[in-house]
This record gives sequence, C-alpha cells and structure tokens, in this order.
Amino acid sequence: MNQIPTIRSTANTPEGVLPIRDHAGLREMLTAGDIPTLLMVYVHLGGDESLLQRYSPHIKSMMQGGAAVPEALAEDLRERLFTLLTREPPLAAREPDTKAMQRMMSVAVGEPVDDEFVPLVLEQSGFTHIPGKDAVPYQKPPADFRVLIIGAGLTGINAGVRFAEAGYEYDIIERNPEVGGTWFHTRYPGLAVDTPSHYYSFSFELNGDWTHWFSRGPDNQKYLVHCAHKYGVRDRVIFNTEVVSCTWNEASEVWEVRTRAREDGREELRHYHAIMTAAGFSTRPKPYNIAGHESFRGTKMHTARWDDSVDLAGKRVAVIGTGASSMQVSPEMAKIASQLTVFQRSKHWVMPVANLNDEIPEAQARAMREIPHYAQWWRLQTYWNASDNWYNNVLIDPHWHLPDVSVNATNEQIRQYLLGYIDEQLADRPDLKDKVTPDYPPGAKRFCMDNGWFDMLKRDNVALETDGIEQIVEDGIITRDGRLIEVDVIIFATGYMHAKMLSTVEIVGRDGVSIRDVWGEEDPRAYLGLLVPGFPNLFVGSGPNSAPNHGGGVNILAESQIHYILASLDLLHQRGGTALEISETAHDNYNQQLDAKLEQMIWGHPRVNSYYQNSKGRLYLSSPWRLVDYWNMTRSPEPAHFTLR
Repeated sequence: MNQIPTIRSTANTPEGVLPIRDHAGLREMLTAGDIPTLLMVYVHLGGDESLLQRYSPHIKSMMQGGAAVPEALAEDLRERLFTLLTREPPLAAREPDTKAMQRMMSVAVGEPVDDEFVPLVLEQSGFTHIPGKDAVPYQKPPADFRVLIIGAGLTGINAGVRFAEAGYEYDIIERNPEVGGTWFHTRYPGLAVDTPSHYYSFSFELNGDWTHWFSRGPDNQKYLVHCAHKYGVRDRVIFNTEVVSCTWNEASEVWEVRTRAREDGREELRHYHAIMTAAGFSTRPKPYNIAGHESFRGTKMHTARWDDSVDLAGKRVAVIGTGASSMQVSPEMAKIASQLTVFQRSKHWVMPVANLNDEIPEAQARAMREIPHYAQWWRLQTYWNASDNWYNNVLIDPHWHLPDVSVNATNEQIRQYLLGYIDEQLADRPDLKDKVTPDYPPGAKRFCMDNGWFDMLKRDNVALETDGIEQIVEDGIITRDGRLIEVDVIIFATGYMHAKMLSTVEIVGRDGVSIRDVWGEEDPRAYLGLLVPGFPNLFVGSGPNSAPNHGGGVNILAESQIHYILASLDLLHQRGGTALEISETAHDNYNQQLDAKLEQMIWGHPRVNSYYQNSKGRLYLSSPWRLVDYWNMTRSPEPAHFTLR
C-alpha cells in the first residue's frame, strides 16, 4: 500500500477539544446524537448524576425496545450539554469513580450492569487499558527474549501493539504483501462485517471514520492498516513470507522457525523464544469438492479469492451456498447478472437489522470525533447489545417442551419473531416459505443478517435451487433430479477449512511430536483455546473452542487472549524460567469442563450440522463460556497449571 490511510481519532478526552467553537456544527451533532449517549457525556463531564434518575424511566434495554425519551427532556439535555461543551474556560477532564461509572452504565443500557461486568465493560468501551496512558501490568522482559507472531490480521496487529507496549522484541510473519488478513484477501462485492462497526475495532483505538453502521470490507482493511502504521506494527512485519515449520529445540529451548519467501522460494531459519499463531479462523477456503468442477469451461471463483478482473455483468451466475458470504454477495450478483441461480445446501435463520446497509450521518460521525467521551459511551452500548445479552438464547433448558425447534423460552421468542419476519417478507411468495424456513433452533448455526436476501429471492432473474447438486459439467450444473442449469460463472460461497487449524505449518514440540499427531486432522484441543501440552512457549491464538459464537467478535477474543499470553510470559520471567508449558492434567481437566458445558449449548443440536463441528460432530470451534467468564479466565495464569523450566 503506497499511502498511509487517514483515519480521524475519536474525542476520548476533553483536552484539546473543548471548548467547541463551531456552535452551529455542535447544534447539528446534538440534534443527531443518541440521547442515552449524550446523557452519559453530560454526566461524565459535568458530574451531575441527578439526571440519571430523571431519564432512566425512558431508557429500556434493547430487548425491551430501547430508548424513548420525550422530546422536551431530550431538548433540555441538548441545551445543558451545549452550555457545558462551549463554556470558557473549558471543562477539565474528570474521571468518575467505578461505582459512578457502573450507575451510568446501567442507565445507558437500560438494565443493571452487575459488578462482574464492570471491569470488562470499562476496558471494552475504551476507558481503561490504553497504550501509552495506563501502566503496563508486566515487568520488562529479558532484552534477548524474542517473540514470533504468525499472521498480520486483526489478531496479529493487536498482538504487535501489546507486545511492543510490554517491551518485547518481536517479528510478524505474513504471507500477504499487506496487513489485514481476511480483510486484505477477501474482497467480494457486498463484503461487510456483521458486528456493529463501533464494536468491531480495538478497544484502545476507537474509529471516528466508519462510513456505515456495519462496516464495509475495504473500510475494515483501511482501519487495520491505519492501526498497524500508527503503532509501529507494520515496521515489524516480514511480508510475502510463509512459515513452513516451527520446531522446538529442547537443548537451547528456542523455537527454530523455517520460513519461505513467496516470491523466490528462498528459505531461512530463524530463532524465537516464544510463538503466537494469529492465523485466525478463516484462512483456507474449502476446495472445490463437487464432482466435475474441473471440467467447467466458464469462470469459477471462491468468495474468499475474488477475481476483480472478471466482468460478471449480463452473465448467467450460479452461487453455491446460502451462508453469510452468500447472503452478502448474491444480492449484488442479482443486480448485474442476467440470471442468478442460488444453490441452497442448508437453510439459515435470517435476522433483520434496520441499519445494516445505512451510512452513518456526518453529524453523528462528527459527534464521535468531536464530543468528548461520545464514542466511548456509544461503544459501550454497542458492545453490551452484541455480547452476553445473547447468551441465554444458546443455553439449553433441559425441561423445555419444544426441544426439536427451540431450546428455551427466549430462543422460542426469537424463533417466533423470525418466523413472523419470513411471513412478512414472503407474503406474496408462499412457494418460497418452505424452501427457506429452517427446522432447527435459531442460533444453532450462525445467524445471517438480511442484506436484502428475501427481496433478492423474489426477483424475476433469480432462482433458488434446493434439489441439490449431482455434478458440475462443462456448461453448467446438473441437479440431483437430472436437470441441467446452464451457467457462465460459478461462485463458491462454501466457507473455510476451519477444522484443520494450523494445517499449513508443521509444528513439532517436545520429543519430536507434531501437533498434527496430537490433534489428528480435525480434532484440535487446547487449554483456554491457547495452550497444548508438549509445546512450550507456544500460544495458539483463536484456537480450539475459543470462538464466541453467541455474541461479540474476534476483537474481544484477541484482546483477552493476548492479555493472557503476556501474563503467562510475565510469570515465566518472574520465575526466572526459559520454557513454560501447560500440564496434561490442567489441559485435560479444562477440556472435561468444556465438554460438559458444550452439552448444554445449542450448537450441538441434533438437527444441525455446521462448521462449528468436525466431521464426527464434535464442537471444536465454539466457546461455551460467556464473554465475561472467558475474560476473567484470561486475566492471570494459574502457576500450578504449568511446568516451568
């Protein structure tokens, strides 16, 4: 990338921001602003908690309808805040105490924020754990202790920021020519994140320049490149290079890492004291495994390896798959293809999101950038409503009376809501209802956001095929009932090879044992999703059973795991050791608890087969813990669980 992207910061403190002298612009921001967020800004800056009681009856939880503040109250708040933000001399920064913040949080989200959530929410809102501001909770590591991070996507960049902050020497090895990971190599039309933009970012680097409430793929990439430059991470990346193997040298107690340059194949041996893999869940697209695909004479591509050079306008296009990527790319194809045929292999629950494709009004974006603490309080609400609030939906009630179609009362309410949405959207197309209505509990598979999916299915140039695929031939696709559907282009929206974690790297630990010998082809296990016995100083980022499938996102997973990695290495240094390894007992006990908890979760429902499971049906990807539970588990290592040398 030739140019460093410009991203404007959010106004996280009043210094250098207040007073706001653009009064007309401030009026626009206050008029457009979210009232609960403006209320929190006012109380945070001015300290007048009496307003919390006055406004709280009008602010309900998201599940109860959200905020409905009378206009007279809203206008009174705007005037109060206008006076506060324009006063001279300007307000000095103030930090409410933790109890005051908890009271404010509870009003902001419309329900009690219990004690156990407060430290997590403060961090995830960008109030604490800020690089360069808050104290680093670790001792300085030995000067010669070198760390390797594999992958420069969201997790790798986050790790680079935190490792540098803690004083480590590190390298990042990245196979692509730029940072970004998934957001660099995935670029199909319609690509976007299905987590709210203001949550899908690092808690310490809130973005004031999101263009959509659910950010587009190019904006995510721009943000990650910005962060890599700002924090000096990009300077530590070795680009266009693959890690071929990592071998633990028991004599020297270092990892011997063999890398290969992608341009000329030149190999190099490097040495590191610790390794963190940050390859993520979505790295290897599933291969074209449908019989006859090699005979197809037209164009074929996977959504994860999009070919921008192909002009698809006016073509007969087939999309195989109806998951998250298909629900983004298919509506875009329908706009330009002469005929679009979508091949459905399984049904998905489609969730309506009112602002899924809406741009953020400039006045609200300015509020993020120019009103102190606005972005932090908005982030707090988006985090709260996209996280553990959804946990009850995926927890099985063993006494529930409708176990085939739902797992508890909350889950049944959501099912009825989504069934009503299908009825509403397809009222004029009853022929489609049975084809698209799932027979399993909502949330057992990943929800898909409605990106105009039902509207697309009703278009004259779109057909939904549910009979299955027999084979691909040179001019199209033959269905299982023997029909030939002629197409010019086949788009495989078939997902990734999730189960084969770390399959592109040969990792050999103590006694010459490969991690593939331990895991097999598709049954990875790890303590906290991070540590594997027999592999000292190796941390598997986004590892087995660490995906928060009920809510949240990879960003909170990354931040939690990196904190734990640094705390573990700090333990190693405090004890004067060179190698840290999880014990078999701790690993096995954790996985027994994990398996027992997974039996209570929706993702193993008998009517479901998803990428959360391996070929034998074991849930290898999903984490059964609440986000707050996992966050607390990763605060500090338990010394008794480790062998240190």
